[in-house]
Amino acid sequence: MTDEEILERHIGREETTRDQVDPERMRRLAALLDRDWEESDTPPPLGHFVLFRPDARESRLGVDGHPMREAEGMLPAISLPRRMWAGSRIRFEAPLTTGMALVRTSRLTKAVAKRGRSGDMAFCTVEHSIRAEGQDAPLIVEEQDLVYREAHRSPDLAVRRAPEPEFAARHTAGFAPGPVELFRYSALTFNSHRIHYDADYARSVEGYRDCVVHGPLLATKLFEHLETIAHGRRIAEFAFRAVSPSFVGEDLTLGAAIDGDAARLIVTHGDGVAVTGEATLGS
Repeated sequence: MTDEEILERHIGREETTRDQVDPERMRRLAALLDRDWEESDTPPPLGHFVLFRPDARESRLGVDGHPMREAEGMLPAISLPRRMWAGSRIRFEAPLTTGMALVRTSRLTKAVAKRGRSGDMAFCTVEHSIRAEGQDAPLIVEEQDLVYREAHRSPDLAVRRAPEPEFAARHTAGFAPGPVELFRYSALTFNSHRIHYDADYARSVEGYRDCVVHGPLLATKLFEHLETIAHGRRIAEFAFRAVSPSFVGEDLTLGAAIDGDAARLIVTHGDGVAVTGEATLGS
């Protein structure tokens, strides 16, 4: 069966998982963000990213540390080996509270094969609907974009291509994620992808020049930056898209520009744009 046929066959597949907003993970996420947290507080920025963690057995992990794709699973078991979380569009309907029991229904809504500059690729979109146990209305709805790519075959490191920013950020803050920060985020999310902690693997197999900063960690820092400058206004919708990789120890800049209820967001490194984002603010 071809990858195109596998992608088509998987569209519409669903899975349901359960978790709870436990204070241990919320406290540790807050510690990662260098802040104090009490159980009476609301969860830290994008706290749902540390919920519903993968739990594949050690024997079911691939060489990259990601869980192996199964033919009967929701995500397509195609031949392209490299997978990246390319971005998300998130709608916050109601807040999470500490101790809340949650149910997440995930559905593969899109799976398309394409030929890009770097070879064969596949673009998948998974919709996650998170609700409180026993309730029908969602608390959070997230569309998550995944990209599958060919293996890196060149003996040379991949060239980082990054565009210039399309707008001038009015509010900026510096950020330089180090190896300890990457390790703690991997541990907190139970993300065992080796590009985040194994520099030799990142260089020799994936073609990166060093360990790669997690896209969701950059999104979390960007969300936190927006919260700081929004002065208490609720963030109703938030979206981010990974544009180019950021590497451990690199000086990054978080940027934002707010016009009315709309915010434009960006993370930049020395070569240009790493992440773009946008948000809608409420009262």
